[in-house]
Amino acid sequence: MSAQARPPLAPRVQAYVFVVFALGLTVLIASGYDLITRDWSFHAEWLPLAALTFGSGWLAIKLPGTRASISISETFTFAGTLLFGPAVGSVLVALDATVMGLQDSLLRKRLRWQQIVFNIAGPALSIWAAARLAGIHGPLTAPAELNPDLLLTVGAFTALYFLFNSWLVTFAVALEQAAPAFHIWWTNFREVSINFAAGASIAVFVAVNSQRIDLSFIGVILPLMLVVYFTYRWSSKRVEIEQEKVQELNRVFLSTVEALALAIDAKDQVTHGHIRRVQRYTMALADALGIRDERQLNAIRAAALLHDTGKLAVPEYILNKPGPLTAAEFERMKVHADVGADILKSIDFPYPVEPIVRHHHEQWDGSGYPAGLRGYEIPLGARILAVVDCYDALTSDRPYRPRLSRQQAEQVLLEKRGKAYDPWIVDEFLRLLDRLEAMDQAEDAARKNGEASSSAARSVPDRLEAIAATTAEEREFNELRRELPRATSLDQAFDALERHLSRILPLHSLALLLPQPETNELHCVRCSGRASSILAGSRVPVGERVSGWAFAHSQVVFNSDATLELGPVARTLSHPVGYVSAFPLLDGVSVLAVLLLCSQRPLERDHRRIVENSTTLFVSSVSNSVLQAAAPTRRRGQLHKAQVH
Repeated sequence: MSAQARPPLAPRVQAYVFVVFALGLTVLIASGYDLITRDWSFHAEWLPLAALTFGSGWLAIKLPGTRASISISETFTFAGTLLFGPAVGSVLVALDATVMGLQDSLLRKRLRWQQIVFNIAGPALSIWAAARLAGIHGPLTAPAELNPDLLLTVGAFTALYFLFNSWLVTFAVALEQAAPAFHIWWTNFREVSINFAAGASIAVFVAVNSQRIDLSFIGVILPLMLVVYFTYRWSSKRVEIEQEKVQELNRVFLSTVEALALAIDAKDQVTHGHIRRVQRYTMALADALGIRDERQLNAIRAAALLHDTGKLAVPEYILNKPGPLTAAEFERMKVHADVGADILKSIDFPYPVEPIVRHHHEQWDGSGYPAGLRGYEIPLGARILAVVDCYDALTSDRPYRPRLSRQQAEQVLLEKRGKAYDPWIVDEFLRLLDRLEAMDQAEDAARKNGEASSSAARSVPDRLEAIAATTAEEREFNELRRELPRATSLDQAFDALERHLSRILPLHSLALLLPQPETNELHCVRCSGRASSILAGSRVPVGERVSGWAFAHSQVVFNSDATLELGPVARTLSHPVGYVSAFPLLDGVSVLAVLLLCSQRPLERDHRRIVENSTTLFVSSVSNSVLQAAAPTRRRGQLHKAQVH
């Protein structure tokens, strides 16, 4: 655990720690009372073991990937218990735990004081209870004989001590994390049994061959213990290095998956941002449900990013249809679950991603697709993803309906609880919603405040926005290409152009100015936006202001000062106009009209390209019919333009 500030332990954890501490303290007091009644010769025999325990306690080795540590001091606590009884054993193990606790708290600053006292009391209670239950009651009066009875006694003692000690810690962690106890024990403590067995084996050797712990004993046993320690330490370091390599590869793997998934998501204007939200919510929900297995968590994380990959096989008109799908269209939509899973099946993921993606549209009552699984037949990750995916879809705008409020979405989930979705997961998700919304708000605030200040932090979102903008441009241009030829009047054509440009440009106002040959002026015949009151019916002499100059010279004027076109009134509007851009509408070499764009901030270079392409499409679609009446104007406009030159 880090040294940073941590929340206090939950009341149930504190109560459990107090009970274990009280029992352990009782054992230590009873053991101390037993020892002070002994003569000095007895103490002279076991105190060398205390010195060895104290010294070796500083040489503990943490097992990689677990919460457990092993130490050669276990050998001396076992030997002390077999040779001198439970009282000495409890004192030795308390001394060992104290050393390890001091090492963690003073040098590494990882433990709370409650953890330190628990780690002292728990082993003392465990070794005392295990010795009593195994029939070890007092000091040996003669060297033990190696026989089945001794082996049975030591085996029972070792197993009981290991189980008592490991499960006391397991229950504490389970209470703190609200996680399954057996999973914690299996993940963190099963391998420690080897250390207990090794310590017990050496303790049997000592009990059979000697009753005294003298210099000769230390000279024989200490080198052996040091060899064991350094072997453990070297092996542990090697394992840590390999685990770090695996974790780094996994981080790179997931980062690659995430980047590609977000790039695909950025191309979908309907569900843009859906994948990022689903991943964030899914991982938070998995944590709240107590999922701790790394393989399962990595599988859920990857599946949350990739669950809609199969929609690449669904036609865009179905994905973006603004109304209900027909039965045939829905059947086509359903293939995305299998297609996405089959794509991912070809990738050798080190965790089960494909089943989650394949079955995230299954329903609790068996009415889902593609396999009609029901209840616990559905993978846990798929059940989690289904709830989150549904909620995000409900609270997002879709072509066929506006977004629902949180309350409406919660009501839908409650109605589908036990029918479409796992009741346990729905209940936990609804309890978690306040925290999820707080996470979203914090992220939005951080983005607005520019906390991701480095170019590296900004580059990926910027690139994704570029993909999203390109997709939006392509979609709007295709729709404009379909709509303009159907326009039967200049008003309809202008409305279509304005509607599509406003979706991808930061427009303030838009105006179309046609030339009037009788007066050598441009006349605003159509306008929209906040400056309509100024633009409507306005007249601009050819060659003057921004629009007149663009018409006279057949050139685009981009991001000019708005006052040059509108005068000082541009700054007095409730939403001031900062910039104007004028685009001559060309039919070959002839100028038909001028499109004037007003904006509060400068347009970007890509915006110029978008407008030029749109005006070219506008002219090619409407010049023969809608602007037929402007044909005389075209000839006279050329004449007046030539005079200006």
